[in-house]
Amino acid sequence: MVNDNSQQSGISLNELSSQMMITAYTGFNDKYSPMDKQTGDWVKHNFKGTMIRVNRGGTDLEIPVDQLQEGDSLLKVFGFPANLEKLVKVSNGLIKELEKRGFTEFEVKKIKQRTPEQQEKRKQSVRKAEDLVQKVKESVEIRDKASKAVENLMDSGRQGKTNTSEILGFVDSIVSSSSAEAITAISSLKESDQTYAHCIDVGAIFQVVYLKAIEKLGVKSVFKDEQEILLSSFLHDFGKAKVPKEILDSTVRFERDSKEMQLMQNHPVYGAEMLTAMNMPSHIVDMAHYHHIKLDTSMASSYPKGVNFEDISLEARMIAIIDIYQALVGKRSYKKSWAPPAAIRFIDSLAGVEYDLDIWNEFMQIMGRYPKGSAVELNEGSQGFVISVPEKDLDRPQVVVVRNAKGENLEHHELIDLEYEEDVSITKELDNYETFGDNVIEFFTSLQVI
Repeated sequence: MVNDNSQQSGISLNELSSQMMITAYTGFNDKYSPMDKQTGDWVKHNFKGTMIRVNRGGTDLEIPVDQLQEGDSLLKVFGFPANLEKLVKVSNGLIKELEKRGFTEFEVKKIKQRTPEQQEKRKQSVRKAEDLVQKVKESVEIRDKASKAVENLMDSGRQGKTNTSEILGFVDSIVSSSSAEAITAISSLKESDQTYAHCIDVGAIFQVVYLKAIEKLGVKSVFKDEQEILLSSFLHDFGKAKVPKEILDSTVRFERDSKEMQLMQNHPVYGAEMLTAMNMPSHIVDMAHYHHIKLDTSMASSYPKGVNFEDISLEARMIAIIDIYQALVGKRSYKKSWAPPAAIRFIDSLAGVEYDLDIWNEFMQIMGRYPKGSAVELNEGSQGFVISVPEKDLDRPQVVVVRNAKGENLEHHELIDLEYEEDVSITKELDNYETFGDNVIEFFTSLQVI
């Protein structure tokens, strides 16, 4: 069902119909004014999670229902959480129960029934959400082990060895299990280290975005298969294998002109040299070599120098965007990670100045303004996770609600499609870790979507 914007108040019991949704109870029989202990306890139990307006000693108060006291006169019940849908979705059964319990007037919103096609689409959306949650659950371990394989590869590279068999095993595993989309969501939910898991997240995001973008653009892939797409992006930072590990893993933020920073900024050149020696295709070499080149190559943050941006491939321009996006949302010892929507907004402000505007637009259309796994707050105060990227309005994704307006965790998690629920909107992006703690990934993978 979809709400329209027509709020009506003062609706009597006999005016209720299945085309309405109750937003507040406003009329009551005498037993609610004032309430004895038994009636008050019944209200607190059956309307748990709501807000109420009462008259207490001649003063009107708006309070959570659990603060109701014996002797209060009930004036209004509102702010229904998602788990009390049975008390707001009008049916013949509810009308009979309301009459029995002495509720007489209501505020309502008219609703229009979803068409059979819309109902089927919602069922499909719930199934897709359930599939994503399950896939994320299965992919956490793959991501962690793959990041360890990247670390092992870089450690071997420092000793002049370049055996890629271990990382190729994870490439095959991720492609065969179609885990890239789930790892992309994990990048919003679980902070990465600044090198190893960063490479895995960048690789997964690149594969998802690249395949969709070239299809839309009508461009032929330069890669021989999906495995090569993933491998190329895993190796974009391979030049860091020549950076001493104590510098690479340091918790200190180095000064721009320091020796350590100069070594770090040489990693694209090192990567190109090492990958060339490994006989990697030129497009893989170029991604490692040029992923820090800016549209304005005179910028200090554009390196290596002496490169014309017009000569940079689509693949290198794209991974440059994905590299900075993941660096913002990932964990760094010297900075707080950004919420994915904030990272999207920041890079959007730089598109056409530092990054290729056309490729950025494709990236944002595919990832959305609220990438999957982003935590958001809705206008009625509830909180949830973004679960989809909308095809039309990027500001109106599907959200799975996990907390009500009082901050209470829900047992069952309603999927709200903002494309249809016109009176619901995102009002605030949330920091996943401040909102849900360090176990945010466990919170997400335990979702029970309805």
